[in-house]
Amino acid sequence: MIRQLITNTRQGDITFHADGRIDITAHVAGTLHLQRGDVLNIATTDDTPAEHYLYVARRAGDTLGRHAGACKPAKGNGHYFRLHSKRLACHILETCQKQQRVTLCVGCPTHIDSLGTALPLITAPFQQTIFIDPQP
Repeated sequence: MIRQLITNTRQGDITFHADGRIDITAHVAGTLHLQRGDVLNIATTDDTPAEHYLYVARRAGDTLGRHAGACKPAKGNGHYFRLHSKRLACHILETCQKQQRVTLCVGCPTHIDSLGTALPLITAPFQQTIFIDPQP
């Protein structure tokens, strides 16, 4: 029998942690044109299974004071970003039925009239029951 050591070579784009930390790769940051102080949010549809979209709720220049979900570079002048939002992280962890951490990929950017540029979070593998035929 031959087994693959790496079954999935696709690396994740965004990681949600149970403590509220959310890590965003440089790819996502570049697609959304993130800057220090931008506020991110997640929009959810009412469909079954629900679709989730990551988008910039407020740009840094449009905000005053502290906001939940404000992002900053994770390492000095790095290109990947980090934000803290217990509410967002717990919602995604619950959706994906995970306890501590989940890493998701994003789809192609799309324009939604009320949100602007948004990235779909690919949560489908966690929301669908996978049927495996027991008969080989």
